[in-house]
Amino acid sequence: MRPLLYLIVTLTLAWSGYWFVASSGTKAGLEAWFQAREIEGWQAEYSDLSVGGFPNRVDASFTEIALADPDTGLAWSAPFFQLLALSYRPNHVIAVWPNEQVISTPDEKLTVTSAKMQASLVVAPEVSLPVERSNFASGTLAISSDAGWSMQADSLRMAVRAVEGAENLYDFAYQAEGVAPPSFLKTSVLPAKMSAMDLDMQVGFDRPWDLRALEDRRPQPTTLTIRTAKAAWGDLSFQMAADLTMDEVGSPTGEATLRLNNWRDMMAMLRESGQVASASLDTAEPVMALLASLSGSRDDIDVTLRFANGAALVGIIPIGTAPKLTLR
Repeated sequence: MRPLLYLIVTLTLAWSGYWFVASSGTKAGLEAWFQAREIEGWQAEYSDLSVGGFPNRVDASFTEIALADPDTGLAWSAPFFQLLALSYRPNHVIAVWPNEQVISTPDEKLTVTSAKMQASLVVAPEVSLPVERSNFASGTLAISSDAGWSMQADSLRMAVRAVEGAENLYDFAYQAEGVAPPSFLKTSVLPAKMSAMDLDMQVGFDRPWDLRALEDRRPQPTTLTIRTAKAAWGDLSFQMAADLTMDEVGSPTGEATLRLNNWRDMMAMLRESGQVASASLDTAEPVMALLASLSGSRDDIDVTLRFANGAALVGIIPIGTAPKLTLR
């Protein structure tokens, strides 16, 4: 009996020591990361950082956390934020957000309120922590802007997975349910919520998604395969599929199929909202009418767009400049 007791005590002390080393290392690593961002000119601060979870977890909890990247003008703040991990699986982290947080861009400030917003992140056991897979889920979600608009969703789910055996290639999936579009688009003719909003695509990047994506710059897309992208709101619907490659400045080459139902109603809604410059709509409307006529319709568009040399074409007919596909 006594040898068994000694063994239990020894194992308990050993595990306690392991947890202490792991928790101390986690706290020191997070503190060092924030200090490094401050040296680079970021706003990187919090009022408190605590690590708990003994004996089976190493959980880091921030209060009054704020991050702001001076190069992009993006900023985020929250009353608390948590990173949770099993002590024996430190490369699998659960992120927990508060019910309200603020995201700022150079153009506007967004207040995000949500029910149970969480994400799971699995990274490879390397110094740069490259992403292997991630899942994000939120219950009821609402976004309000200081620019005067707001939108809601009943739920939101996203998933990212690095493609095994491929370099810097990732699968993305996105699904939102019960989306109430931005308030400036709402009309009495359309239902309160959209019936579909889904995206399934594969994207190649010029470097992996790892710590440098936050510390340095975002990886830039080099290839884009949209298997399906669709949205439906009453009689209005949008579908797209694409296979594109991008050059060093984000200019695409390849093809995309585009389907729009009732595009004239879409343009009228945008014009009525006042959120899009009339000059831009005046320029776009003849192009949309041309695409509809090439589709053999007045109100619906079903065409294959071709992108080459910085231009967008239908067949050999140029219809405008190709959009630049870059991440800020």
